[in-house]
Amino acid sequence: MCIAPPASADERSVAVAGLRGPVSVVRDVDGVAHVRALSERDALFMQGWLHAEDRLFQADTLRRTASGTLAELVGASALPQDVQLRTIGLRRAAEQSLAAASPELRAGLEAYAAGVNAWVAAHALPADYARLRLTKFSPWTPGDDDRLAQALFFGDVYRSAPFDPASTLPDAGAPLPWVSVAAAAARPAAVPASLAPLLSRQLEQTKRVPLLERVLARRQHQIGSNEWAVSARLTADGRPLVANDPHLSLGLPSNLYDQHLVSADGLDAIGSSFPGVPWIVLGQNRRIAWGSTTTAYDVTDAYAERIVPAKTASGLASVYQGANEAIVPIPITFKVNALDPSRSDALDTVPPSAEVPPAVLLVPRHGPVVQMDTAAGSAITIQWIGAGPTRELDAYRLLNRAASLEDVRAALQYFDVGSQNFVVGDVDGRMAWFTSGEVPLREDLQAGAVAGAPPYLVRNGQGGNEWLKKASPGPTDASGYETLPFAEMPQLIDPPEGFFVNANNDPAGLTLDNNPLNQRRVGGGLYYLGPGFDFATRAGRITQRLRAAIAAGPVARREMASIQADTVLVDAQVFVPLLLRAYDGARAAGAPAALQALAADARVAEAAERLRRWGFDTPTGIETGYDASDFNGQRRAPTQREIDASVAATIHAVWRGQAIALGLDRTLAQYGLPQPGSQEAMKSLRHLVERDGIGVSGVDFFAWTGLADAAQRRDYVLLKALQDALELLAGPAFERAFARSTNLADYRWGKLHRIVLAGVFADESIPGATPGFEPSVAGLPGLSVDGGLGTVDVANHAARAADDGSFMFSSGPNRRYVGAPGPGGIPARSILPGGQSGVLGSEDYANFLGRWLSNETYPFRVTAAEIQRAAVSRTLYRPAR
Repeated sequence: MCIAPPASADERSVAVAGLRGPVSVVRDVDGVAHVRALSERDALFMQGWLHAEDRLFQADTLRRTASGTLAELVGASALPQDVQLRTIGLRRAAEQSLAAASPELRAGLEAYAAGVNAWVAAHALPADYARLRLTKFSPWTPGDDDRLAQALFFGDVYRSAPFDPASTLPDAGAPLPWVSVAAAAARPAAVPASLAPLLSRQLEQTKRVPLLERVLARRQHQIGSNEWAVSARLTADGRPLVANDPHLSLGLPSNLYDQHLVSADGLDAIGSSFPGVPWIVLGQNRRIAWGSTTTAYDVTDAYAERIVPAKTASGLASVYQGANEAIVPIPITFKVNALDPSRSDALDTVPPSAEVPPAVLLVPRHGPVVQMDTAAGSAITIQWIGAGPTRELDAYRLLNRAASLEDVRAALQYFDVGSQNFVVGDVDGRMAWFTSGEVPLREDLQAGAVAGAPPYLVRNGQGGNEWLKKASPGPTDASGYETLPFAEMPQLIDPPEGFFVNANNDPAGLTLDNNPLNQRRVGGGLYYLGPGFDFATRAGRITQRLRAAIAAGPVARREMASIQADTVLVDAQVFVPLLLRAYDGARAAGAPAALQALAADARVAEAAERLRRWGFDTPTGIETGYDASDFNGQRRAPTQREIDASVAATIHAVWRGQAIALGLDRTLAQYGLPQPGSQEAMKSLRHLVERDGIGVSGVDFFAWTGLADAAQRRDYVLLKALQDALELLAGPAFERAFARSTNLADYRWGKLHRIVLAGVFADESIPGATPGFEPSVAGLPGLSVDGGLGTVDVANHAARAADDGSFMFSSGPNRRYVGAPGPGGIPARSILPGGQSGVLGSEDYANFLGRWLSNETYPFRVTAAEIQRAAVSRTLYRPAR
């Protein structure tokens, strides 16, 4: 490969210490850098350089978050998070992973780190550091790359069964030959009273840690991802179609950074990278396209430990099978940036206290102690598959060069932690879905029954619930534990139905019967992946759309983008007909007076008729809102149909919260039980409504209505929730949005459903950071956006939202990608939220945002001609003499 020197005076040539050969970087009109090098080593060096140039502060923030040293950067506000993450041990795990890295991986990590450090050595630090009174930058190390990669990645109320039965393998028409339905699961054991305060305390501490709170939010607010593929035999141009939109937090800069890496020794990959991590993590090369979603496999167990005083370094021991085992102390020290205007680089050591421990206490058999009550002799430990060496970056390294589905399968066996579903298409016209990640085999489950509490509750740390150790680890086995063999992980190639969908939903239909522990491995033991998955409204809607598109066929690429932009509420498809049936029944002769009174309420009647005409979509309904029907961020006036749909969406969203309050929370409160999260609440509400309020426990959740007939009690709950929602909308809770109006036509969805893309500093956020993105609604923060709870175009809020500030959202598609692998290459389009640059004031700070808000994309440019036509700058980087 020839790397030509700059051809004109406006092109630059830069000498860089550490490069071994020339590297050309062409930036196109979308701010994407196309890197061409003679070796993969120099391509990764330049990737590190460019990440530092555009995203250094973001990458530094992420590595410090994973390391548990964020307080050294941003100050004492991050100290609670540092304590929790240092306890869990991401940093310890990364050090073990680096020691276990392949020579090829280590070389890549070293090249990338050298590129970051070379940029820092040649440039002033970004302005963010000066704002934090910092002038020094800790050099990037290969361990930083590995650590950062890890960080990125019951009855009536807590139901395993999803809201929608969409399930990847059954819906694709594929069998699950290695599983049989035969086992009986044990009833969950009660949590010992001595552990209740510890669990409560740990939950509260977790909620205060942003990185860990996102794990809770997956259950509360449905953070996830979408992916699907359509067979070449069903598409308009005879190419398989691959779609992927991962859902992460939405801030500035965006989590992903698009790049194109080419080297003369065979690397040619384009797509999204993580600042701070080498290689392309989501994208395509010359022969395959890939994307991913999270699986929610259960790879973490909590243990109840019995703790006793002992003559050990920590003064404590845990009791296992009647014998004492030493608890090991790992000393730790915390520092915080004092943010002292009179001092630069003022890092103060934090003395130990009740909140800042001098050491992590480690139960070697299980993991770190996260909560302890020495007086009661109780503790909780966390065992996590990622606590030891893992090899995810080797998987990405191999994916960047994979030439076939077989290569992909081989690469993914190195993907140990942060279990993922991978969608893949290749230029030979095939498509596949693989799930990856080490799922531990528990001794009791492998023996065929649950001993005590199931894995998703707190397990007995004194014996019977251990992870099985692997006697002879193979080349792809990193953890040292027996794990579910890759061949038994849900997967398929070219499925019979011609499509598959995964949106964090149940991969194999294992929880559709509300029991995650009644499947047997054909070779023996229980087949267990997790207690439950996403409540599947996204997967259900994508499946609806794909089946319709296939029936109308052939399927075009634009249909994939249209599905990614879909804002129909699946829960409304379920609940609104039931609500209207209740309304119509309440108007019928002979209906109880209580129901007749609700139906006679003029506003209830108007709301019911508006819902009857609604198509269940969620446009903003305001001229200043961003909708998929807009173009390139240029907003237009809504049609009357969009306005009407917007009003119906508002009524339904507020009704949903009131229906949960009356149909679920009211009875739980009577029994002194806590409220479940959003997903659980929605699953429970559907379950109870379809059973006329009678739970599997036998409790009548609707008994409080006082009506004699169960169906009438159900109807009363549904209609009273509608009346209560309308009262709320006209009251002080929504005053900033609707000025206490009783006119339903004023209740536009865009006035509630808004987003602020937050930067580290307030003046780096949008709205506010850059012209062209002013607040959509006077007196209220944020940009108004279509979508809602559980829509394919994810924009989730809490299910119980009940005021004009609680329908805002902060996570969603961090990338929308559609690729069409086939002869001659992989035409593809994508988009990121925000922009390529993390430097405030750069023209690329928000260069993608308008298109992202209105669901447009930009084309991947991979050929020399495409790149040349779109080029805006060319730089030749050459080794310094």
